[in-house]
Amino acid sequence: MDIKGRICESGASEVVGEMLMIGLAIILISVFASVMGNFLPSAHDPVVTVMLTGDSRNVTFWHKGGDWVKTEELTVIIGNDSVRRSFTMRDAGFFQLPDKQVFDLGSNITVMTGSLFYGDETATLVTPRASLFSGKVRP
Repeated sequence: MDIKGRICESGASEVVGEMLMIGLAIILISVFASVMGNFLPSAHDPVVTVMLTGDSRNVTFWHKGGDWVKTEELTVIIGNDSVRRSFTMRDAGFFQLPDKQVFDLGSNITVMTGSLFYGDETATLVTPRASLFSGKVRP
């Protein structure tokens, strides 16, 4: 109300207009964010070039190029048609040089199996999402 007792509604229309503009901005921002989410790159399986060496009781995986992988995600599976054993970084016979949290260029992982290889064993390096390498163990 103004001084003469009349109702003054000029301020109300400005507030309503601002509220409509804020609502429109929120809707546009949410639409933009949902559309941009589709353009993010998806997670891909790591690609690693690995070389395998071994002797009569140990195998060593050498990282020769490609993506790095967290060591805690790696599992080494060694076996043949009748026997299969798995090794992770928590096992006593699993060693990585240099000792760090990732398997990357220049790193190697040695697994000391404690049993003899006869030449028919396969060594496989895997993550939960992909098989990185598989090869025959040559004693």
